[in-house]
Order: sequence, then structure tokens, then C-alpha cells
Amino acid sequence: MFCDETFITAKAGPGGNGCISFRREKFVPRGGPHGGDGGKGGDVIFVANSHLNSLIDLHTRKYFEAKKGKPGSSYLKNGESGEDLFMEVPVGTLVMDDATNALIADLNSDRMSLVIARGGRGGYGNAHFKSSTRQTPRFAELGEPGEEKHLHLELKLVADVGIIGIPSSGKSTLISKISAAKPKIGDFPFTTLIPNLGVSRLSEGRSLVVCDVPGLVEGAHEGKGLGDQFLKHITRSRVIVHLVDISGANPAGDYGVIRNELRKYSKELAKKKELVAFSKIDVLQDDKELLKLITKDFSQKTKIPQKNILPISAITEKGLSALLEKMWKITEEEKKKERKHTAKSPRKRIVLKPHLEDDTMNARIWNITTKKNEFHIHGARIHQIAVMTDLENGEAVMRLRDVMKKVGIQRELLRLGAKMGSKIYFGEKVLDFVPTMLGRRKVSV
Repeated sequence: MFCDETFITAKAGPGGNGCISFRREKFVPRGGPHGGDGGKGGDVIFVANSHLNSLIDLHTRKYFEAKKGKPGSSYLKNGESGEDLFMEVPVGTLVMDDATNALIADLNSDRMSLVIARGGRGGYGNAHFKSSTRQTPRFAELGEPGEEKHLHLELKLVADVGIIGIPSSGKSTLISKISAAKPKIGDFPFTTLIPNLGVSRLSEGRSLVVCDVPGLVEGAHEGKGLGDQFLKHITRSRVIVHLVDISGANPAGDYGVIRNELRKYSKELAKKKELVAFSKIDVLQDDKELLKLITKDFSQKTKIPQKNILPISAITEKGLSALLEKMWKITEEEKKKERKHTAKSPRKRIVLKPHLEDDTMNARIWNITTKKNEFHIHGARIHQIAVMTDLENGEAVMRLRDVMKKVGIQRELLRLGAKMGSKIYFGEKVLDFVPTMLGRRKVSV
């Protein structure tokens, strides 16, 4: 079953909790804390696979979650990291944010990967917080929740050649003859309901990826006959092969209708290199004079030179070799232009930084917004510390208050009018404001 659009939720695994533990061994007085850190949660990773051509596997499931990290344990044993979740998608998949529809990534090459949701950091065990002034910390961090993303996935097939035309112009028969694709073929309009992708083999090991889309009709750019959903699949093609049914009542008129739809759908699509092929020439029974008359009339009405119109018959396979060679030649010319353009303006490389290497993961980068007697703290690192704090543990809460004082949040809250017991919000976590004494203890952020 073909599916080219779906909406899913991807959730990375939460980190494991840190461990609270103390050494209790014979002949080891005051052994001290030795609770290990929790393991990191698994990431959710998209991987483009050229052997796939549908999003159906994701469409039928909708929710995907990576494994959570294991908790730390005594004797400084760190928890095992959660297993990453690898999700394979077809080459040509656009990954967009569901809320804003902003493009996150275009997975347009085989084996290209994207970490779409990062697993949560494992919580530090109590051994991490040992210091000269805090020798017996009786708290540890909770595991950080994994990122959750609501995504809109859209597939635009990646092909060298896109075959278009009105319904029943012979597109499916053509792709079945020049590739191993097995589309549904019938003698009635709209036999093809989904795009078909095939690989055409030429001599000397050459090959072309060919895409055949269902027949287009007037109003396709507005969605008539699902035309807007089909047109998007040829937007990546380097060359368009426009099949014109020579047995039709008005070949030039049919051609004009489709060209008009291309222009209305996308100016870039209308500018793509185009090959015009007369299909079903077998119905003329080798009447060369009649073919010349039809070609001349078509050329006069469309302004396309007669030498640029290729007569073919998919049934008898006449003219298919010449068509393939022409497709190959134009495709190679377009590839050379792309390489030159890439050399002049190389793509900016996107580097995804892990936790704590990102500039925003700095406890001193924060701001406060107020609402009545509520104070909302914003900042990636301070949010992370708050989320990983066990509010049921008094020492853990005191550590959070100390961090707030150290980075200046307490001073700013007092300036904004916060009083004892005012509600302090870190996302969904709520803390009562209790100012700590100046010059308390040095804390690790």
C-alpha cells in the first residue's frame, strides 16, 4: 500500500535515575557516597533507505518511543544507556514540525540520518555531588525526560525522470517496458492511482530512476483528481517526459492543459527540462505521412520544433531506445549543472551538539517572566536541573535553590517582588520561593 504523508509522534527515552548509596564495608570507616550515574536515554533516529517507497509502516503505528536508560547503582556503577530507535524512511522524505510546519530536514540521499529526538541525560548519582563542604550528599538526580516531537512527514519521490500526461496516455505501459516496475495497466482512465518508481537499465552499466505519476487533468494544481498530491512527486525530477496521446482528438490541446497546470502548481516545475514523446504511434500502422502531418500541426500550435518530438510505441517498443538515450543525455547535463552550483555555493554543514556542549546549556543563560504572583524561569540548563531535581528530597531542593542563588536568579526574583512562598515555575515543575542565605555553600551546576 502506498502512503506519501503521515503524522507521527517520536519520543526519545528518558535517562536513568542516579543512585543514592554509601559504602558500608568492614575496616572502611566513613566510606562515603558511591552512587553511580543513570544511563542516557535512547535517541530516535531517522535513516533514509533507497529500497523503500512508502511511509505506510509509520502511518499505521503513529507513536514511536526509544528505550529508557537504566538507573545507576552502588559501587559507582553507571546505568546502561537506552537503545536507540532507528526508523527507516524512503529517500525523499521531508521531516517537518507538526505545529509550525517548519522544515526540519530533507532526507534526500540514501543512508542519510537525522537524530530527531535526543534521549534524556542520566541523573548524577550522589557520588557526583561530594565535595569538601558536602561530604555525605543524600540526594541524586532524576533522569532527564527524553525529547518528544510531533512530526509531519511528507514523501517526495526522488527520480531522474518524471513521466506525465493526461489519463490513459500510456505512462504505465511505458514505465513497465523501460524498467522492472509493475504498475496496474487498463484501457480506462485513472487506472494508475499511485506513483510508480522504476529503474531503467541502459548499456555500459548506466541507469536512470524513473517516476510515473497518475494522469493529470485540468484543475490538477488545485487538487482536482488528487493532482496536487501527484505533482509533488515530480518536483525533484531532473527532466520531465511529457507523453502526448497521438490517438487523441486534440493532442496539442491536451499538451497545453498539462503545461498550464505545471505553471500554476510551481514555476520551478514548469522550467524543468522537458521531452515530448508521441505515444501510441502503433495505431497509425506505420503511416509515415500521417505522422508527419500530426507532428507538423502539433509543432505549429505548441511552438515545439518537430525535431524535438520523439515518436514512440510502448506496445511495440519502437523508439524506446532513442527516448532512453535522450533522457540519459539531458539528465547528465543537469547533474553537471548541479555539481557546478554545489561547488560555487556548498551547503552549510549542520552540526548537532550533544548535551552541555550547546551554548544554550549554560545555567547563566536564563530569563524570567511574571504573571500575577507567578514567576516563570526560562533557560535550557536551569530547566534541565529543575526537571532532574527530586522535589521530595530536601537536600536536592536545597541544591536547586543554591544554584538559583549562584547564577543570579534569586537576586532577580527579589528585585521583581518575589516573596517567601511565591510560586516559581520551571515548565511544569513548581517550587515555593525560599531565599537561601548569602554565602551558603559552593554548588556544582
